[in-house]
Amino acid sequence: MENEIFIDWITISQLHTNAEPFPIYTGGINVDYDPEGNARFERVRAARFPGSYETGLAIKSDGRHISLSGNVGRFCRKDNLFNSGWTWTLEKCNRVLLSRSLPAFHAGKTGHAIGQSDTPGARVSRIDLTANFATGSESQARALIRWLASRSVSRMKKGRAGDESVWWSNTRHMLKAYIKHIEMLKHGCTEDDPAYQWCKEQGVVRVEIELKRRLLNDLDMVDIKNITDEKLVKVFHEQTEIFNAVDRTDEPDILDAIPPRSRIHAAAWMAGQDLRQLLPNGTFYRHAKVLRDYGIDITEPRNVESFPVKVRIVEMKPLQMPDWYSLEDQHESHLKAVGE
Repeated sequence: MENEIFIDWITISQLHTNAEPFPIYTGGINVDYDPEGNARFERVRAARFPGSYETGLAIKSDGRHISLSGNVGRFCRKDNLFNSGWTWTLEKCNRVLLSRSLPAFHAGKTGHAIGQSDTPGARVSRIDLTANFATGSESQARALIRWLASRSVSRMKKGRAGDESVWWSNTRHMLKAYIKHIEMLKHGCTEDDPAYQWCKEQGVVRVEIELKRRLLNDLDMVDIKNITDEKLVKVFHEQTEIFNAVDRTDEPDILDAIPPRSRIHAAAWMAGQDLRQLLPNGTFYRHAKVLRDYGIDITEPRNVESFPVKVRIVEMKPLQMPDWYSLEDQHESHLKAVGE
């Protein structure tokens, strides 16, 4: 991915059926009881392993089954302005496991000999993909967030925090965009930090897509043998298509391109009218579906502000990692579990 589109979080696990039992790591057990006091359900909590710069990973092992969750690329690093792709992330996961005498995650194998069973491979239940985009300044970045907040994504619930961040989510995935240098301050970064200053000067907007278990399963990307950097880049572009949905409402010929039955409603919305108050519910959503193909979203209030970043929205490409930025761990961690 060349550090342009990178992994910001991973949750991965594997059952080892043919290995000797290995060390157990837990953070305790939660037990649910029925009214008679009988244990109904037990859930083993993961142990948390802190690293430098207030980073940490969650690891759980019962002697056979291992799981790891966290921002592996961020572990023991000062910030996560840039990170790494799939191959390097998996390698770092395995270095962490080996440092605790746990077996590495692998793709498993098929037993070909008589009486030889298959070895299950590692499985992923969450991957967060991330990229940074330059808008040119903080004001441009805020304008981009406001523009994005006017967009709707089919079958996803939208949220917004002023003109600093916006997100859409459902049970399959979550898409969010936010101004990076503001987020860095909230996480302890100082204003004299070169990474902070660079983000502010560039007007960096961070875009993240959280791929949840359901979507990974649909994409056939649960088993690690089916995951590649190329596939992840393709998924990122597909799931962030909203950034290519150009706002065309200021083009003089846009109305001529819209089907006649929807044209009058588009003109009314462009004039600032609230079509929800004028149309029956079914009619409203029928025209909303048609007009969305023309870059018009009548489910949102008409935004009359002229955005100077509109051209940048169309042309935005992920930022490359600058030469002065390093992905190396600033401090090596001995992975001591909390409480040890």
